[in-house]
Amino acid sequence: MLRGPDMTNNLVGVLMRFRKELIGIMADIQQMFYSFTVNEEHRNFLRFLWYRDNDIDNELTDYRMRVHAFGNSPSPAIATFALQKTAEIAEQTFGKDVKDLVCRNFYVDDALTSVGSNSEAIDLLNRTKEALKTFGNLRLHKFSSNSKEVRTKLDPEDLAENLENLNFETDNLPLQRSLGLYWNLESDTLAVFR
Repeated sequence: MLRGPDMTNNLVGVLMRFRKELIGIMADIQQMFYSFTVNEEHRNFLRFLWYRDNDIDNELTDYRMRVHAFGNSPSPAIATFALQKTAEIAEQTFGKDVKDLVCRNFYVDDALTSVGSNSEAIDLLNRTKEALKTFGNLRLHKFSSNSKEVRTKLDPEDLAENLENLNFETDNLPLQRSLGLYWNLESDTLAVFR
């Protein structure tokens, strides 16, 4: 299969914009590739054989993918194109800053950006979440921020898994991981993980 065009944002650009303003925020789209269906007439190109009922004693059965899968070479281009189209459609309802976040500050399914204030961060995350849900049936979640105020004002079920049940006043904050980096929320520093 053809890979398709590389529509992924420049990683250095995403990381530079992430460090530009005072309030850093991260988010993730839940199972992004699986959110986009494969046209019926293209499913034969994504055919594979596997044992019926996942039992190696059974005969092989012919399956076809109905959604785009991680590891399928055209999936990143298709998902990024669809995500950016969703943002363009949502712009009129949810604003240019939502479109800019999605089109400029995502690296595949990971959003990293920074804004000037807590209220701006909370508003941008909530509007982007609603825009992607409304126009793309996509779930933006795993929110994290270097701002305690932002973390406490967001819906706890949308926080990064290791932040969900923490007391932000007393508990030590775990490192956040994204794009090959650790983000220390307390010191607001990045480190490369190995």
